[in-house]
Amino acid sequence: MEKESLEELQRRCSLFKEISQLYEANYEEKRKVQELKHKLEEIENQHKKKNKKVNENPSESEEENEPEAEQEEENEEEEEEAEAEKELMEALIANEKESKDELNEVRRLFINHFKNASTSSCPFGVKRMGELDSEPFTEAMKCSKDNHYEAMQKCTLWSKYIRDPHWHPFKFVKIRGKLTEVVDGEDKKLKGLKKELGEKAYEAVKTALIEMNEYNPSGRFPVHELWNLEEDRKATLKDVVEYMLDGWTPNKRLR
Repeated sequence: MEKESLEELQRRCSLFKEISQLYEANYEEKRKVQELKHKLEEIENQHKKKNKKVNENPSESEEENEPEAEQEEENEEEEEEAEAEKELMEALIANEKESKDELNEVRRLFINHFKNASTSSCPFGVKRMGELDSEPFTEAMKCSKDNHYEAMQKCTLWSKYIRDPHWHPFKFVKIRGKLTEVVDGEDKKLKGLKKELGEKAYEAVKTALIEMNEYNPSGRFPVHELWNLEEDRKATLKDVVEYMLDGWTPNKRLR
C-alpha cells in the first residue's frame, strides 16, 4: 500500500514537471517568434531602402554599389534568407498554437479537478465568471418580511438582464491614451438598481457584467475559471503547477 502511494505521488510529480516544462517551452517559442518578426522587419526594411535608392538614383547606384551581377547575387541571398526566416517563423507559430492548445487542455483538466475537489486547505478553486453574487441582494432586503425569497427573485431577474444579449450597458473611454470599454454608470437600469438596492448590489451586477463581457460576450452564460482563492484573482498555470510540485513532492509528503 505504501509502495503504491509512493508510486502515485511520483507519477503525479512527473506529470506536473512535464506541464511546467510545457509552460516554459510555450513562453520560449513566443519569444523566438517575436525575435524573428523583428528580424524579418529589419531585412524587409533594408531591402526596401536599397530598392528605393536604386529607383531614385539609378546612375549613382551603379557608380557607388557593387557590379550589377554581384548586387543581384546579394539580393537573391537576402531574399533566400528572408524566405528561410519566414518558414521558420511559420513553423514556430504552428508549434506555439499546438502548445497553447495543450496548455488550454491542461487548464481545463485543472478546472475539472478543483471543481470536484473537497479539500478546504487548497488555495485554488473554480469561479463562475459572469455569475451574479446573491449576497448583496439579501443584505439590501434584510428589512423585508420575506427578505430571502424576494432577494432571490431580484437576483434571478438581474441574472436574466446580465445574460440578455440585447442589453449592453458599456461605453468606450480613453484611459492612458487607449480606448477602453467600461460599464456605463448612466445606464437607466443600473441607476435604478443603485437607487433601489444600494451600492453593493450595483457593484455585484457591475462585476458580473464585466466578467461576462470578458469571458463570454456572445454566449452570455457564466463560464468556469481557475481561481486563486487566497489572492482573489485568476490563477495562472504557473501558480498551480508550482503549488502541485511543492505539495506533491514524495519526500515532503512521506515525512
